[in-house]
Amino acid sequence: MQIINTFGYMKKLVALAVTALMFIQGTAVAQKKASIDYKAGFFEVPYFQNHSRDEKAPDGHAYIQMVQDTGFWEMEDMTIAQILTGNMPSALKKFRKIDYTVVLSDYGQWSGKHKVEMWVLPDYLSIGNDADYVRMPMGPLGAQRVADSLYCSLPTTFLVDRIAEAAEGRIEIFPFRPVEDRNMKPLCFEDSNNAINALMRSKGLKFGQFVSGLKKDVVLTTRLENEAGFDRHVAIYGWHHPDGHPQQPLFIRHGNFYSDYSHGIRMIYRTIKIDGREYDLRKVLEDPLMFRLVSNESVPFKRASYDWQKPWYFNSRK
Repeated sequence: MQIINTFGYMKKLVALAVTALMFIQGTAVAQKKASIDYKAGFFEVPYFQNHSRDEKAPDGHAYIQMVQDTGFWEMEDMTIAQILTGNMPSALKKFRKIDYTVVLSDYGQWSGKHKVEMWVLPDYLSIGNDADYVRMPMGPLGAQRVADSLYCSLPTTFLVDRIAEAAEGRIEIFPFRPVEDRNMKPLCFEDSNNAINALMRSKGLKFGQFVSGLKKDVVLTTRLENEAGFDRHVAIYGWHHPDGHPQQPLFIRHGNFYSDYSHGIRMIYRTIKIDGREYDLRKVLEDPLMFRLVSNESVPFKRASYDWQKPWYFNSRK
């Protein structure tokens, strides 16, 4: 009798597993490779139309010297101030359009093929002028403050992959060996920046082009919302090799007070188009059906942003 009951229980488990597999297959996302829409030209970042760079603002090297001996939170505030007063190279004041196609199967009214169009800055947030700039790593709270000011969003891992697909060129990643806390220091940020630019020049690539392999992205992920103890952490992902695979899988174990030379901040304009109709990217990420067009996670976001208005980590700014 016990054997029969066990067999019946196993049959139920198998049936449940098959049902789950069918559900996963039914909601799977497939996409046509992302590409840059060159015909669309450029879209000037609206914020910077009223915030021009002051000619007396520090260039990239000078700014690194200014922040070399500051603490993390002070450097965050200084970096935000430089960006929001327009101290960025001109290539980062205009978006380029990237589009891709998503196919949703067995997904109700959203079943079928959908075209997604988004406006993206071609490189990571940088400080300085066109001749002398440094890509500046930031923590997630500072990055979100900038994104909110520019009416932008940080990317999901899915969107990081799409941006990498659309790249106009690819370089091999250039990691530094960790020596104590050197990788978190501004001088290391500048060294990394110089190495990236040298690798780009060797490939005939220029700042302002979409280039894969530069940095890991600070990203949005529902894991920070749904896994206990991670609500004040940062999520990083990417740093794609030329063959397309990311060096860094999604990682959430650093606190929100951490950044190093390998982190980059990418801005995506919040107004996107799906099948020709405008939507707010943040609202799409929070929608129980539409989120699969811009995310490969299993659930929608409760809040598709870092909450920088929360108390700092451990209610401290040290």
